[in-house]
Amino acid sequence: MKAMRMLATALVALVALACGLFGGAAVAAPVEARYQATGPWAVSTATVNDGSGRAIFQLYYPTALGSGGVRHPIVTWGNGSLATPADYPGLLNHLASWGYAVVASTSSTTGKGTEVLAGAQYLVAAASDPASVFNGKLDTAHVAAVGHSQGAGGAINATTRSSGLITSTAVWALPAALWVSRGDEFDVSQLRGPAFFMGGQWDVLIAGPSVVTGYYRAAGGPAAAAVLKGGDHNTIQRTGGGTLGYLTAWLKYTLDGDATARTAFAGSAPELLTNTLWQNQAVRSLP
Repeated sequence: MKAMRMLATALVALVALACGLFGGAAVAAPVEARYQATGPWAVSTATVNDGSGRAIFQLYYPTALGSGGVRHPIVTWGNGSLATPADYPGLLNHLASWGYAVVASTSSTTGKGTEVLAGAQYLVAAASDPASVFNGKLDTAHVAAVGHSQGAGGAINATTRSSGLITSTAVWALPAALWVSRGDEFDVSQLRGPAFFMGGQWDVLIAGPSVVTGYYRAAGGPAAAAVLKGGDHNTIQRTGGGTLGYLTAWLKYTLDGDATARTAFAGSAPELLTNTLWQNQAVRSLP
């Protein structure tokens, strides 16, 4: 990644902290609040090593895999620059609590999408491996790529290069072209499945509101966009903050066909469009 990203990220975080000191508490809308809460599944974790013993993936998944005959959709995750799964405990555990088998690359340079796509392929293979705890318990027809910053670009690349394996995409703080290193370029116009572009109001240097809106407009398939008021470039880290509700709802809608989650993005009056905790909201062509 370009060297200025570290300075830019720090400045964005300082701006957001200063603004947050004067901000009041707000209440999420009903659908957002539903999926902001922890899901019904207890969560287990595991580490996947390569042949030399180096950790390549961290796994987060329902402890009672397959209980009641459930087959769990797959979510593959891309870290932001200099980050690892340890920087996203709130989000990754939260998604597993809602029934997803989550595979997170341990790499902090995921922009090309290679690691993100490899994570999805790893769990798809595990779903038919008799030696794996995932054997026969995953829904390999419903796979999402999700990522932050550089990893958001990686999620886009993983989706567009997956030959249809990845069916849904959600990204936080997808960087403006200025910040994308050579070799990490992505093209949202190649997306054909549903894509959700999210960002923070105070991410003014890397992935500001106009950048989020621009990617939404350029996307090649059904799309949604929203910018979290008071959010910054790294709001998705640590607890996950206000990113959890609609990100989870997006996955429940696009992977599970959840009727309640759908009302956040589609129908006659999508909740997202009138939620005062967000700005720059838009939805397009979502069934």
